[in-house]
Amino acid sequence: MIRTIFKNIISDTVLRIVFAIFLILWIFKPMNINDIDLDTIIILFNLMLIISLVKRAKILAYISNSIINHVQTTRQITAYITITSFVLSMFVTNDVSIITLVPLYLLIAKKLRLPLVYPTVLITIAANLGSAFTPIGNPQNVFLVEFYHISIKTFFANSFVLLILGLLSLLVLILLSENKQLQKTATESIEVNLMHLLMIIGLFILVLLAQFSVFSIWLDTIITVVVVEMFSPKSIADVDYSLLFSFVFFFLIVGMLSRIDLIVALIHQFMDNRVHTYITSIITSQFISNVPSAVLLSKFSADFTSIYYGVSIGGLGTLVASLANLLAYKQISVNAPHVSGNFLKQFTLINIILLLVLSLLKIILI
Repeated sequence: MIRTIFKNIISDTVLRIVFAIFLILWIFKPMNINDIDLDTIIILFNLMLIISLVKRAKILAYISNSIINHVQTTRQITAYITITSFVLSMFVTNDVSIITLVPLYLLIAKKLRLPLVYPTVLITIAANLGSAFTPIGNPQNVFLVEFYHISIKTFFANSFVLLILGLLSLLVLILLSENKQLQKTATESIEVNLMHLLMIIGLFILVLLAQFSVFSIWLDTIITVVVVEMFSPKSIADVDYSLLFSFVFFFLIVGMLSRIDLIVALIHQFMDNRVHTYITSIITSQFISNVPSAVLLSKFSADFTSIYYGVSIGGLGTLVASLANLLAYKQISVNAPHVSGNFLKQFTLINIILLLVLSLLKIILI
């Protein structure tokens, strides 16, 4: 198991790039170990363990089969899979939603001869928008809540706006999808263990309480690890340790960047009010991704709301704006390489249009 974990860590491309950037910056600026937000790393570790339990309990497979058994048209299956991505990403993160649902949809699409590209683009958009609604939906939310010590009430008061905007956006995009009759297809019978389901729900509640400092993070970690070790020891190896190490280096890199005078001056210049902070969060997300953007900009502003909206909406747009986008493209490249070019074109076009529309709507609301 340890060999498998180590192999996955050293073979991860994102981690290699982040580590290379860290080494280059280390030549010019010393690192500070205090830049690492340990609470965020631990919360992410606990979430990954729980998510592994969800996958091994076949809960997602059960939901997917239910979708197939209740649809009659291509638009219905697009709607079901898109809304499933939207809702699931709130609890199992946008990355896991993509990793799980995109290959699943491509498999179904090939079997039933469904469109490959447009629904996959919608799954990706839905994962990014849905994950913004909960404090555990994506890594940047986990970090921002921990960093700014945001209450549950404050967080959901802000995220509810994105929930409504996200649902309206997806409704329009779903209505633009192809609408043809589907042939009925058989699915294997899958049963979900009720005790395992209740156990997973309990662990989700504990990690949420720990995130908002209602429950001890360390005690939550001990409980989560013990439960996983008892019911599914192999889940320990399923954790994406390369992503955790990437976050460690993200924190160190951002800390070093925040001590470079030129960068400090530039960021301060572009974050002199709420709208500018919001726009800066969106623009930086397009180039360095929304997670590093959240970590970097939080060091220069106490305005949680503007940064939260900026990096959430900023996950739309370019392929690198969110790790979930890159994961979706990777799944397409592996499972349907002949449409990867078309996916990139449609993804970029739809995402940029949606980014511009939602950005302007939020500026009006700000």
